[in-house]
Amino acid sequence: MNNNKTDIYNELILKDWTTNINDNENSLVQYNELPTYETFIRECLLKNRPALFTAKCGLMNQWSCITEWLNKDRTEPDFDRLINLYGHMTVPVTKCSLNITEYNTDENKLTMRFDEFVNLWRNNETASEYYCKDWHLQKMSDETKSLFYTIPIYFQSDWLNEKCLAENEDDFRFVYMGGNGTNTPVHMDVLGTYSWSANICGQKRWRFSKPYSIEFIQQPGDILFVPSEWYHDVTNIGYTISINHNWFNAFNIFRIWKHLCLILDDIEHRIEDCRSIMSDTWYEHCQLILQANEGMNFPSLYKLLYIIAQRRLKENNNEQTKFDLWMIDKLIQNMLHTTAFLHACDFDTFPQRPKALLKQIHSFIEKQKQ
Repeated sequence: MNNNKTDIYNELILKDWTTNINDNENSLVQYNELPTYETFIRECLLKNRPALFTAKCGLMNQWSCITEWLNKDRTEPDFDRLINLYGHMTVPVTKCSLNITEYNTDENKLTMRFDEFVNLWRNNETASEYYCKDWHLQKMSDETKSLFYTIPIYFQSDWLNEKCLAENEDDFRFVYMGGNGTNTPVHMDVLGTYSWSANICGQKRWRFSKPYSIEFIQQPGDILFVPSEWYHDVTNIGYTISINHNWFNAFNIFRIWKHLCLILDDIEHRIEDCRSIMSDTWYEHCQLILQANEGMNFPSLYKLLYIIAQRRLKENNNEQTKFDLWMIDKLIQNMLHTTAFLHACDFDTFPQRPKALLKQIHSFIEKQKQ
């Protein structure tokens, strides 16, 4: 962050975050040199615009997985070493097929030992059929050991994984390994989150289709930032390994809230005919379906906001901390004006009632002004 960081946060606090949240910039930013964090905020986070950090930026130069997972030339996986490291683990595998175009269908999912997957992966006859994806490798490994990669500063403000790790829940940090032609069909990332994807080896053909059409090849050493709610499909070229995170923070939290509200509206419409026979539990039932479908509902989103707020209240005062708290405050106030939130949530079951949390945040912010 440069010396103007206070100015950027002052601008952010003055911004209207509740309207025009569907705005998107229709081009891909390519960085061949590392930008400041403020530049990334202005060019990508505020514009919800994709960005490619090329290998020239050197963001992956010191990652231990580069030397541990690849051959001496660092061009392909070291299959035998990977088996020695992780062969005993059970991994999620997707069976790719030209006949399956729907994202995340259960019919093509299976699990197997990692050494079994590698034998299919390295076999030319089956390499294009089996794709190890959404593998929680870091979570399954010894958490006391350091990451086999370093999260770039641009993606470190990550409320989703921060909450998951604090609560010892399944996280949204994944490893992907697949052969030539393995793919992920068109989809939007879970909850409309951001994602970032670091290519360890091989290439990936990315095609954004909504809100704008953009197609490009991601090279080894490149890291891609995918904005909220951008639909895309991805095809691997050659033996490919990548590390991916889904995440959100203060910059897209209102998009997450909007996404949950839209999905809830659809749920309520679909089961409207049941409303008369379950009037007392209607809102609660809709929230249960929302949680089952999206992995989050209004109460669980509030719990996440509470956890992040409490962690920020204990941190050293800085502009990012104040901005996070300011956005949490603004969103909770918005939630308190939403009928479904008021009817579906029993505030007595919350770790702290919303108005009490708002009072705590306001007190903290006022003290920082003194």
